[in-house]
Amino acid sequence: LFFWDWAHDLWTKRFVRDNLRYRDVIQCAAARVVTALRNRARSRDVANNPHGEYDSFHIRRGDLIVQFKNTGVSAEEIHRNSKGELTANATVFVATDHSDRDFFAPLASTYDLVFLDDFKEELEGVDKMYYGMIDQLVASRGRVFFGCYQSTFSNFIFRIRAWRIQKDKLEGYKDGILDDSFYYIQPNKTYEYRTYSAMSPPTYMREWPVAWKNMDEGIGQLNRFDG
Repeated sequence: LFFWDWAHDLWTKRFVRDNLRYRDVIQCAAARVVTALRNRARSRDVANNPHGEYDSFHIRRGDLIVQFKNTGVSAEEIHRNSKGELTANATVFVATDHSDRDFFAPLASTYDLVFLDDFKEELEGVDKMYYGMIDQLVASRGRVFFGCYQSTFSNFIFRIRAWRIQKDKLEGYKDGILDDSFYYIQPNKTYEYRTYSAMSPPTYMREWPVAWKNMDEGIGQLNRFDG
């Protein structure tokens, strides 16, 4: 969707970011899990991690690895492709549709690996139908995030991270880049978000900086009279 007026284009993007969101029960459940995660991470290394930062993955398996066979990589390969950006022994949250925890053993041997179902107390009374959305919100708060190329679920996590970078004017916001967000497969795609890229087909396989770059510019110009 493109607009002839750049100010209207950016207003619409801000409207979506600031008003169209998951309902409160999902946001609040995710906030409880994030708080518990940060407490866990802080308690493991108070001196070096006073803010309780954790890292995160979205590891997509299920039907995606049937449709896109290149995404069906082993946990050993995921570990190999991501270890350069992660800290050994750090707390790492994994959002995933894969129920076999033994699959993640190579990652668990290096990191304090946790999953959404490790937070039963924080999720008490929450409809399990919301778990996927809670996974996204929790993963989006990771200090470093690795997602799955060609997964629209991962891509929305990248979008949430980009929105926060723009709104809080964090490092990279002027260029529309995401310094700490990566893909764990296809090493040539790992650093996609460290440079600005114009949209090109197929557009659904990743997110594009045009969706967030400069989105907070032009506030106050929407009421201008051009006649």
